[in-house]
Amino acid sequence: MDKAKILALAAQAEGEMTAFRRELHRHPELGWQEVRTTDAIERELKNLGCAVFRRGFSGTRCGIVCDVNPDSPGPCVAVRADIDALAVAREDNDLEYASAVPGVMHACGHDAHAASLLGAAKIFKALEKELPGRVRLMFQPSEEQATAPGAKALIAEGMLDGVDAVIGYHVRAGAPEGEIQFTPGAATTSGDIWELDVIGKGGHGSRPQDAVDPTVAAAQIICALQTVVSREIPPGERVVVSIGTLKSGSAVNVIPEKCEIAGNIRTTNPDIRAALPERIERIAKGVGLAMRCRTDFRFIPVYPSIVNDEAMCQLLEEAAGELFGAEKVKRVPISSGSDDFNFYSAERPSVYFNVGMGGPGTPYAAAHHSPQFRTNDAILKTCAAAVVATACKFLEAKTK
Repeated sequence: MDKAKILALAAQAEGEMTAFRRELHRHPELGWQEVRTTDAIERELKNLGCAVFRRGFSGTRCGIVCDVNPDSPGPCVAVRADIDALAVAREDNDLEYASAVPGVMHACGHDAHAASLLGAAKIFKALEKELPGRVRLMFQPSEEQATAPGAKALIAEGMLDGVDAVIGYHVRAGAPEGEIQFTPGAATTSGDIWELDVIGKGGHGSRPQDAVDPTVAAAQIICALQTVVSREIPPGERVVVSIGTLKSGSAVNVIPEKCEIAGNIRTTNPDIRAALPERIERIAKGVGLAMRCRTDFRFIPVYPSIVNDEAMCQLLEEAAGELFGAEKVKRVPISSGSDDFNFYSAERPSVYFNVGMGGPGTPYAAAHHSPQFRTNDAILKTCAAAVVATACKFLEAKTK
């Protein structure tokens, strides 16, 4: 691995990555709607001379995969970048390239992932004759659509065939700028969805005695569910039970028939993950009965944890340490986030890491998925260089 060459090429690509990232940011698209985004990525890949291996997944035109050094008989390493945006009511950033699409925003940094992987593609092409294997670049749609994850589609449609290992990464708000963070073993929590209908009896708002109010029962259930973590889980375990949506009623003078609650649960413990649905359903049913309501509970398993391969972690640690210095590479505790990269890590030796954008007090500390989320373009070259160096390390190790 020629670290000086990789760093120089990443620096040369910085302006193009920044311009591309801002273009994507201005025109965000939700999962399985990323046609414009994929068109833009395809144009850039073809300009670089990359041969497109596959365009479009799950019967859509969303997502694109290409190979660098495609005829190599050597090993193959894949790199995943997600490209979809989020449903956020309004971006709260005073930026000339702020989202121009009402209700949609790149509020998790996937625009940065797509732009930096394009930067990596440019570096890989410059190093193509020196690569001892093949590199597969996967611009994946729909990471945020938990019930229709893009990773599952790419795997089902053969994108890991012939691939020996997978690399994934994510920009990280609130972490020191340029710091590479990773967690050997389980790296993220699982992330699952639950839904609950609380069913009462509709009626006139002026005569509550003739109705059974599901909204009041739902409020009691939400409060009682807080005891799942505080009273039923051993201290020290990492568990989250969150309420995401609450829908009830259509008029101020109508007691509705039904109230709908939905939320998610996250944990690092597979046994607790398996037990949580029963605990939520039991509490909801009991409280609902006490309030004369019937409940209908549904659990939707989505993401297990990402599990990082120890050998891949060592390659990342060596590669990033050589590029940026060992002090910029940190092993960190497991994250409470989740990502459909877990599907890749279940199929191939993988490593998933974060790149810090800026610590507390900087403009880049606003939470992911918030209207104030902002990407630090200065770390695009860090992402690209780290990906290239880790991929090169893997290919070199496999061909020794």
